[in-house]
Amino acid sequence: MDSFGIELENGSIIAIAIVAVVYIAVITAFGGYFARFNKNINDFFYSGNRFSWWLPAASMVATGIGSYSYLKYSEQGYNTGMSSTMTYLNDWFLAPFFLFGWLPIIYFARIKSVPEYFERRFNRTARYISLTIILAYMFFYIGYNLYTIGVALEGMFGVPQLYSVPILAAFLGAYVTFGGQTAVIFTDLFQGIMLYVAGGLAIFAGIYALGGFDEWWAYLPVNHRLPFVHLTDNPMFNSAGLFWGEALAGSIAFTFMNQGFLMRYLTIKSVNEGRKAAFFNVMVTLPVSAVIVGAIGWIGKSLVIKQTVTGGALAGYEFVDIQNTFHTFIIVCWATVKHNAWIFGFIVAALMAALMSTIDTLINACAAIGIYDLYKPLIKPEASDEHYLKAARWASIITTFIGLLLVIWFHAQKGSLMSIHYKGIMIIIPAIVTTIFMGAFWKRFNATAACASMILGSIVTVITVWFPDVIDPLAWFLSGPQNGIYIYFRALFGMLITAVIGFVITLLTSHRDDKDVTGLTIDTLDEAMHSYKGGEPNHEVGKKVYEMQVKKDESIQADWIEVAPSAMTTLKARDGDLLYMTDSRWWLGGLRSYHVKVKTNKALGDKDIAMSTPTFEEAYFLPGKAVTLEKII
Repeated sequence: MDSFGIELENGSIIAIAIVAVVYIAVITAFGGYFARFNKNINDFFYSGNRFSWWLPAASMVATGIGSYSYLKYSEQGYNTGMSSTMTYLNDWFLAPFFLFGWLPIIYFARIKSVPEYFERRFNRTARYISLTIILAYMFFYIGYNLYTIGVALEGMFGVPQLYSVPILAAFLGAYVTFGGQTAVIFTDLFQGIMLYVAGGLAIFAGIYALGGFDEWWAYLPVNHRLPFVHLTDNPMFNSAGLFWGEALAGSIAFTFMNQGFLMRYLTIKSVNEGRKAAFFNVMVTLPVSAVIVGAIGWIGKSLVIKQTVTGGALAGYEFVDIQNTFHTFIIVCWATVKHNAWIFGFIVAALMAALMSTIDTLINACAAIGIYDLYKPLIKPEASDEHYLKAARWASIITTFIGLLLVIWFHAQKGSLMSIHYKGIMIIIPAIVTTIFMGAFWKRFNATAACASMILGSIVTVITVWFPDVIDPLAWFLSGPQNGIYIYFRALFGMLITAVIGFVITLLTSHRDDKDVTGLTIDTLDEAMHSYKGGEPNHEVGKKVYEMQVKKDESIQADWIEVAPSAMTTLKARDGDLLYMTDSRWWLGGLRSYHVKVKTNKALGDKDIAMSTPTFEEAYFLPGKAVTLEKII
């Protein structure tokens, strides 16, 4: 075996390359096809807010699993066991704040980006302070994903990252540039399925090689079976530190400020459907993903120990030697699939899918911020949708290039993949996640306090890199090298400092710095719904109306439809209510759909729905296809 732990013959390389090329061709075709659903800038970034909950929810599988996930969590699973699942299982306590606070705020206020929220909630200065921090956060993740897939390819083929990463980045930038958010969601749906299948294959192969579940469990060290290993004594991976660093700061960041994550929810047809997606993500997607990305590390540890106990390689397999834990996933998979290049090629394609599914979301998100927060307000405030679409594609290209440059920085870092990750991210996020939380849930929190909190909180957090002793009071109960402790507790320290700054300045300035924040805080959601609809909300619960047949009527104004009184009764709708109409084929997930306002027409039949040609075309409806109606608000 070479220094990376695997050896590939020419035939194996060809087989793996064929699988990868076929995969790339399929994904490119996806991007090209769904580009046709981008008529305007809202379609490009938010898919016209048209999808049913299950489609973005399923695609979030791929968004949450990056190329770094397989490598980072399998490495951590090998070193510390099942506690590697913690970072996927600690979002539950945030769910109520997101479901009933942040999600309805950004949805009903029609927020296009987190920086836009900061301007509307506070002022323009707050917008551009938050913009700087959020872009740093997302560029960091793009660079980190590119770096980790470079690590994987170097481990398999010995190809230096200098060559592999630019080629991958060019491909990624291309299909996101032309496909937009709709392409991202549908490709991620496909890739999410692929990730679970490939992960399942790798786990099955590993368990089979060990001789079954009983053998795997018997050779797994006791401390690797525990969910909370190293509560305080291992500073490089301790449960207490991981909670404060990841569950508190990291999960709030991913849930509340990750533009790519929020954009998925903004593609969904309604707030209630968005809540279903969020609930599914916390209860199903994250737990399953935790097993998929960490289990190979657990299997690898049992495999190595069984080899040691039995005195050599397992029967029918070569000896597994994990010299570089970065490559745990690759080494264990290659060994346990018995060097089957086609199966291994599929697993490699899954690694690429993990990379692409995360980066495509981030590239599209950065481009959205570039257009809505920089280009449109500062450079070209009045332009056509066609112009903004072209600008969005250029923004995608620029974003990809910046992420590529960051790989150089990651390559120079030392430590495990997890420590490299947290070393950077826990400096960036503390100040802004605290400010977002205070802005959404404390109406009195004002612009002066928000700006000061983000600036001063970020400065103090960065200073701890050179003066880490100030964190000691928070980490007094931990032992071990300080460097490991500070990776996690720096985030908690930054959040506490930011909260104190925000609280004190608010109390000193609130009466001299008031602003109308209707619809932008948790206690003004009723007004937000009124503004979203453009009228009094109708909360009476109705039923869907199925198999409606479209009739064209050019006298009806755009974005309005007319239906019979019987349909209005079933829907429990009143004239002027907001409806969602969609192609009745549920498996399209809302790809062909549109939001409209409704009016009663007594001349229509019970199954008739009248609309103008422009409305029909905006919905991407097809002639002769039945339509389903649903009242939104």
